[in-house]
Amino acid sequence: MALTDDTRYIEGGYKAVVVAAVLILMLFLMVSGRCYSRRLQKVMLEADDYVLVLATLFTFALCAIAITFPRIARAGTRSSPTANDSHGENKLMQASFISWMALYGASVALSKCAILLLYIRVFTTNNRAFTVAACVIGFLVGATGVATTVGSIFQCTPMARNWNGAVQGHCINKLDFARYTAIPNVVTGFVMLLLPMPMVWRLSVTIQQKIALTATFLHGTMSVILGDIDVQ
Repeated sequence: MALTDDTRYIEGGYKAVVVAAVLILMLFLMVSGRCYSRRLQKVMLEADDYVLVLATLFTFALCAIAITFPRIARAGTRSSPTANDSHGENKLMQASFISWMALYGASVALSKCAILLLYIRVFTTNNRAFTVAACVIGFLVGATGVATTVGSIFQCTPMARNWNGAVQGHCINKLDFARYTAIPNVVTGFVMLLLPMPMVWRLSVTIQQKIALTATFLHGTMSVILGDIDVQ
């Protein structure tokens, strides 16, 4: 028996809903827990905290689009839509696509910038090379985020061809674009991974604490790197 559009949505779309809902819950617990712990310690929020909160809000918005997009896409492919319905659905598809691309680029860049700001705050030092390196990486992260966002939105002419292959026009090679934009993201991620290691191992703490700090930084930065690789 052929599957209806609603059945396809129920069988496939629910996966996006579950993943997005779990991600929202995990992010909320982690970020709110961090902010609450700083309040208990009576420590003011720093720049990295505010950037992290902003990145989290952008990620929440991405999850919301992921939850609703299967329904939007299903509506856009109905067999006999009216002219008004088709126009409204195309506008909704366009808004969802552009919002996703803009939010994705911003959320990745902000997440990395939050980590870099944390590095600068934690490793307050006269080591000018460390601070300059962190700032240079931050600039590259921001530039990559902007380039990826703009390139993703305008990779097809006309733009509607991004979500509707029936529209006449042309697109750049999307696979190559994804590969090439992943390179700077992964490279900056690995540099961020290694950046604090010399500072950690110069701290006057026990070897066990150094190992624990190293594992903490590796875990956080690797999460961002793997996210770049997976999405790209």
